[in-house]
Amino acid sequence: MKLSKFWESAWFYRLLALLLAVGLFAYVNAEDLNSLSPSSRSNNAITATTERTLKVPLSLKADTDKYFITGYPEKVAVTLSGSTSLVTMTANTMNFRVIADLSELGVGKHTVHLREEGLNKDLTYSLKPKTIQVTIQDRKTKTMPIQVKYNPNSLAPGYTAGTAKLNTETAQVTGGKGEINRVYQIVANLVLSRDTKDAVDQEVLLQALDSDGNTVNVVVSPQTVHVSLPVRLPSKRVSVKLQQSGAGVTGLRYTLKASASRVTIYGAQDVIDQIDSLEVPVSISGVTSSTTKTIRLLDDNSKLVATDPKTLKVTIGVTQDAKADGEIVPDQSSTTESSSSRASNASSTSSAADESSASSSSSAD
Repeated sequence: MKLSKFWESAWFYRLLALLLAVGLFAYVNAEDLNSLSPSSRSNNAITATTERTLKVPLSLKADTDKYFITGYPEKVAVTLSGSTSLVTMTANTMNFRVIADLSELGVGKHTVHLREEGLNKDLTYSLKPKTIQVTIQDRKTKTMPIQVKYNPNSLAPGYTAGTAKLNTETAQVTGGKGEINRVYQIVANLVLSRDTKDAVDQEVLLQALDSDGNTVNVVVSPQTVHVSLPVRLPSKRVSVKLQQSGAGVTGLRYTLKASASRVTIYGAQDVIDQIDSLEVPVSISGVTSSTTKTIRLLDDNSKLVATDPKTLKVTIGVTQDAKADGEIVPDQSSTTESSSSRASNASSTSSAADESSASSSSSAD
């Protein structure tokens, strides 16, 4: 067959139609695949399911002005199942609640079934726990003074604490009538560091305690209180008494003069209350001419904590004693005792002489 006759024959048009049909079929299927693939992925995302557990606050449906309720958990575990998008949206908005309905219950212990409210109906859920045990009591409120407690042994030696100051002097306790009747005191426990010397300022959690010191399950308002505790070292202004000690040189007389006649002493209150003057020993041993010494006011065995000033300058004056004849001058306290003893003996001798004279006169009469 000639080529020109082939192009004009029916077989040519049949073959051309077949090729066009195959090409059109391939084109349409390719378009369908391109258009359906994203849609298919989107549909898979919409219809995909997931599960997620949330912690949800428990809501009580009860007359809380009349009753005080205990025993229930603050939060409940809610496991949600459903489409990924719906579960995610619910978790983000938290637009539902878990309720314990106590509105028809009175005083006593009860088992209550929990239920949800506001959850999308296309979601399934489970609660843990499904039921709770609650105790319902008559509600009572009481106002009580706040007691500040601390360990006094934590104070540095000699230091004492003043009266604590609080930003509020009283607190309210609210709870079941039986529990409120157990409350003995409201306590703010201060924590002091070892050897505390400075004032203490703390925000302290309040506790309701019974007579045995056990915590009572009630609500305290306010929950905390600010406490300021002054800490000081007691002091007192006293005079100085110089005490001559040691043995001087023969033929010399000694005088003592301090740079200050009064000093401030610091220590425990009961210690300084017993001190009216501070006795300061000054040794004259080996002193042959007028000199000035720096004397520490406290020794290591003193019950006082400190003095102000810590030292005194004492001038020891030395002069010739015309009465002395080559003998060692004894300690001043010893000299005072000997003089007193001689005076006492002289007084006794004089009294005996007077009595003898009186007796003689009586006999003569």
